[in-house]
This record gives sequence, C-alpha cells and structure tokens, in this order.
Amino acid sequence: MLKIFLAEDEVIVRETIKRMIPWENLGFELVGEAADGEMALPLLLRQKPDLLITDIKMPFMDGLTLAKVAKKEIPGLKVVILSGYDDFNYAKQAINIGVEDYLLKPITKNALIERLTEIRSRYEHEKTQKEYYEKFHREMQAYEKNSSRDFFEALVSGSMDMMEIYRRSEKLGLDIVAEAYNVLIFTMNCEEDFSGQREGYSEWEAESLKLLEEFFSENTSAMLFRCNIFSYGVLIKGQKETIGENTRSCVSEIQRILDRKEQKRQWFVAAGEPVERLSQIQKSYYSASRAFSQRYLYDENILYYDEMASMEKKNVTEDDSTYLQKVDVNALNPAILQKFLSNGLLEETENFVKDYFYAIGQEPLESLVFRNYVTLNVRFSVMSFLKEIGCDTRTLEQEDTEDVLSESSKSLENAIAYAEKIISQAIALRDQNSGNKNRSILKTAVDFIDSHYMEEDMSLNKAANAANVSANHFSALFSQNMGQTFIEYLTNLRMNKAKEYLRCTSMRSSEIAGEIGYKDAHYFSYLFKKTQGMTPSDYRKAREDKA
Repeated sequence: MLKIFLAEDEVIVRETIKRMIPWENLGFELVGEAADGEMALPLLLRQKPDLLITDIKMPFMDGLTLAKVAKKEIPGLKVVILSGYDDFNYAKQAINIGVEDYLLKPITKNALIERLTEIRSRYEHEKTQKEYYEKFHREMQAYEKNSSRDFFEALVSGSMDMMEIYRRSEKLGLDIVAEAYNVLIFTMNCEEDFSGQREGYSEWEAESLKLLEEFFSENTSAMLFRCNIFSYGVLIKGQKETIGENTRSCVSEIQRILDRKEQKRQWFVAAGEPVERLSQIQKSYYSASRAFSQRYLYDENILYYDEMASMEKKNVTEDDSTYLQKVDVNALNPAILQKFLSNGLLEETENFVKDYFYAIGQEPLESLVFRNYVTLNVRFSVMSFLKEIGCDTRTLEQEDTEDVLSESSKSLENAIAYAEKIISQAIALRDQNSGNKNRSILKTAVDFIDSHYMEEDMSLNKAANAANVSANHFSALFSQNMGQTFIEYLTNLRMNKAKEYLRCTSMRSSEIAGEIGYKDAHYFSYLFKKTQGMTPSDYRKAREDKA
C-alpha cells in the first residue's frame, strides 16, 4: 500500500479528508497526521511515507517549507499541496520544489480520489521501473567485470597516469579517493589448477562467490576485482589511521565466508603493505603478490606481508632452519612442486623458486651433492608432472642430465636459474595443453546455454554444472575466451531471438518474453529497450516500415 501523511491546520478540513477517502480500498494507508509543519516534520522522518498531503498555509512552518525539507530528507517522497489561494506565485514555488499536484480548496471527494489514483498509478509505475533498473543493474554488473578487471590490472601495473586512473574509475562508477590504500589477493581453492586435473562443479564455491560479491557490493571501503582465473584482488581504502583495521576487517569477513562450513577448504588470503598514495598502489600489489606466492610453502590460510617481511628479516641473522620451522613444511616434499606446477602462474615462477630454495636452507645447499639432488628432484618432478597431464616432454628430455648437473653445480645461483627455467617451460606446456581442454569445456557449456537459454532459471551455476567445472573457474574461463561475460552472452542470445520473433511472427511481447526465458513481460520490454535502444513494438514497427 501507498503510505500517506496528512498535514492540515484546520481540524474540520483534516477530519473531512480523513473520513471521505476510503483509504484501504484505494490501496492507501494513512500513517500519520499533524496540525502544522513543525509538528509534521519529525513524524514524517519517522514514518517515511510515500506521499505527503499538506496545506500550503500553516502556522510555525508552512506547507512549501515542509515539502522542501521533507523531500530532501526522504528521497522519492511525493507531495500534494492543498491551497485556498489561487496565486500563480504559490504554484510556481510548488513546481520548483517538485510537488506532484497543486489542488485548490474546496476540493471534492471525487476530484481528490481521482488525483490520488493518478498519483498511485504513477508511483507504482516508477517503483516498477526502479525495480527493473535495479534488477537490470545487478545482472549487468557482470558486464562491468571485464572492464573493472582491466582497470585493476592497469592500476596495479602502474601503466596509467593519475588523470587516466580517475577518468576510468569515474566511468566505471568506482570511488577510489582515499588517504591510504592496500591490496589483498585471495583464492577460494588452492587445489584447483590449470592442468586440467581440477575438481568438478562445486556448490560450495558457487555459494561462496555469491556471498563474497554480496559483501563487497555493500562494503564502501573495499572493491573486488577478478585477478586471474582462480584468484581475486581487493582494493582496500581508508584513512591513514584506519587502513590496517579495514584490511584486517576485510580479511576476517573473507575468512568467515570461506570457513563457514566444517569441511577443510584450501583457500588462501594474502595482504599487502599499505601505501598512502594511489600512485604507490603498485608497491602494495607487489607486496601482496609476494605474500600470495607463499601459498605453496606456507601452512596457514592467511599471510600478511609485514609478517612475511619480519620472518625474512629475522632469518638474516638467525639459522636458516628458522624459516622452515616457521612455515612448518618440508620443503623437499614433492607435493610442493606438484602444487605449483598445477596452479602456479608464469609470473610467480621467479619468486616461487627463490622461496623454495630459501625454505630448504642455504647452508645445506652449499653441499654440491645435496644441491645436485635438489636440482634432479626439480627436473624429475617436472617430467613426471608433464607426462601425467599428457604433455610432450621430448624437448625437455633432449637436454642431457650430466650437462644440467655440470652447470648447476657451479653455484647456488646457477641451480636456481635452471630450476626457474625448467619450471617456466613446464608451465608454458601446461597452459598450452589445458587450453585444448578449456575449449572442450567451453563448447560443452555454450552448447548447453544455446539449448536451454529459454529456461527462466538458466544461470551461470547451471552452465558450470553442465560443463562439470566450478562456477568460479567457468566465469573467468568464459569471459577470457569468449570476450564477454556469461550474462552478456545469455542476454544477447535472448535479445537476438526476441528480434527474430518480432520480425517473423505476430506474437505479442508477453508471449515472446515467455519463449526466451523471461517470466515478467514488463521486465523483458524494459530490458529490450535498455539493450536495443527501442521498445519491442518500436522495433517491430521499424522493421515493417522498411519492408
């Protein structure tokens, strides 16, 4: 029901209006009344009605002043002015304030009912349009993810000057102005990999992604970006004295969401080093990336860069085994290399290899025999991994093992360089191999979407399930390879089919809506106009005029 508040200083007039209108029958609810504007204002702010009916002349605060203040405090409030004065100046002021109607006293019952009914119709239409816009905006947020990701990548890479940063952020509707910044990088599943050996569709991950997006959509101090297929970046904002608190608060919320069920999940969050200038955000991102690369060696779910930095600083003067004890991991465990080979990124290889050798310890690596053992362990792990995922290893096998050992035995630096080279080559082969499998996944998913687009409950989760991959992986894979997001593809598919129906049949818009997956015919029309620039009927008429 439309909530109405009545402000009228004449008791007889106020009581007459209250009695003569069948409020509930007309879809209205009279939620309050007052004898003057001053008394009305606090009641209005508490009740927050949809419509204010007010006399223009009242003691203490007149109707025009009340309407002006109330409309400022209650967005969307509609106002009807009742006046015994046929004065153009009053009407002009009312128009400037933005009142809905200006009615002269005495007003009859039928006339008031007619005006109120008109206002209710306009209100309901505007409310519906607002709901459609909000629904459309939620669905189309996926459109912006690609652009937002490009912006985030450019921001943290330092490839934009400040004018370009603010121009692009304004275009995307991102408020990035703050005193201090920090960057988080997190993944929901450290076990998911690029090799094609990943787990299938995960309801837990799909639900987690939804909860995370809801949290970040309501959080004014943190913005979520896609970082790569399996990870996300978060830009944290705040004042200099609160940026640390904002960072830890955001990490805690991510932890709450990803730890909400009892089963153990291999998620990981890395927090960077706060900076006080947006132009320094690259530094914060680099520190977060360094901490994030530790997920292969660190045995906990959360790592702050300052903690990692203090550990490394401590190890300058302490025994090399301290760091190994700190992370509580056996650096020679084959699972560590296997994990990085499965889901590491090419750009992470240099840091990973250095950290891997550092975790083993510099002192034991001074031993030539032990260094050769580690080098061979890396080589054989790489070969075994590539063969397991079906890659051709002949190119790598052509390099003589004796030559490898001869070169790496010269120094620890040479051993590290060789490990970095062969692991980089393995990741390149892995990505090439997984690209073929990804194309098969996409074909399965696209065929499913093309066959089920007309179903109302068609969703990214259903398409991911059909392709037997996680929703998180599918979302990134689809946008990266298709050049558009899932929702963009689905919407374009539906709109193109709608245009075909409009061109080739006499079906009504409501019928077409049902055929292409929209239960709400009005929302279909709204969406069609929003995406195609004209209503369905205008599109049909334009095609008929051309024929």
